[in-house]
Amino acid sequence: MVQIKKKIALLHRYPKDRIRETNAAFPYLEAKGFDILTFKNFNRQKHKLIHSILWVFYAPTLVYKKNYDVIYCDDSFPFYPILVKLASPKSKLVIRIGDFHLMYYFSGWKYKFLHFFEKIGWRLADTLLSISHAMKDQLSYEGFDSTVVPDPVEPANFMPDYSRNNADNIVMFHGLINKNKNVDLIIKVAHKMPTVWFWVVGDGPDLERLRSIAPKNVVFSGWCDHSKLGEMINKCSIGLALRSENEGNQYVITSAFLQYAAAGKPCLVTRRKVFGNYKWQFFSEYEMIAKIKLLLISPNEGKKIRKKVLKIHNAKKVASKICKILLSQ
Repeated sequence: MVQIKKKIALLHRYPKDRIRETNAAFPYLEAKGFDILTFKNFNRQKHKLIHSILWVFYAPTLVYKKNYDVIYCDDSFPFYPILVKLASPKSKLVIRIGDFHLMYYFSGWKYKFLHFFEKIGWRLADTLLSISHAMKDQLSYEGFDSTVVPDPVEPANFMPDYSRNNADNIVMFHGLINKNKNVDLIIKVAHKMPTVWFWVVGDGPDLERLRSIAPKNVVFSGWCDHSKLGEMINKCSIGLALRSENEGNQYVITSAFLQYAAAGKPCLVTRRKVFGNYKWQFFSEYEMIAKIKLLLISPNEGKKIRKKVLKIHNAKKVASKICKILLSQ
């Protein structure tokens, strides 16, 4: 391993063993010798908001008087970069905007008020990283320049198993089950496609409500450890990467899409500007049904998608790009 000459810190709310779940490039960055500064524990299922607010005030204490050359805010939760910069004013500040958090929870005057402070953090940054061209365009519209560094996926964790076929007709969704994921759409479609199995893999606040209204061909399997996720994906025929119509979802590809693609599975996604002219998008439940039927008889689509996605989103390549940016500060 080549030793870095600059003293660089990577900040993230999640502990080391959890960061790779949201940023697959992390293990490669850790191997470069960066200081990894995180919470020791962080439960995404319980008290997430409380822990996130505490992070705003805890993060600056991790860099205070540490004389870092570069501080890389890998976690895009808003506000804390402001205090980080105040705690270490001589450090170069790089912020990776993984999504527009505030858009998920606020609108109208509340969003504008909080976004005002979010933009202060962006202005203090020496470099902003956006994860898609759609996000870069939005930042540019608001007067901020950014460098596109795509969301990563680790191919080794999602190796295809082409010995399986689509005969089982299994459509799979995985992730945190909340209203932002629009899992209700699966329930509606499952009622109309009784010969297709729909797997909902995950846990979250909306799970019990969905379970109570689901037909028999919807299987709720509970939370799946990240290390077992590749094996689970290989058992399905088609992946689903669902999001609601919330504006914040327009700029994020989502890890689920990348994971299905890396495993060579065709993936249907809710129509969003971030996907551009990607063929397998849908808007309504009827469009979703039609495309499920098409994909169940198109076994080679997954291979095509895998090749395109890994060319851009391979975690090792993404980490290399991030590393070059950090060392150039």
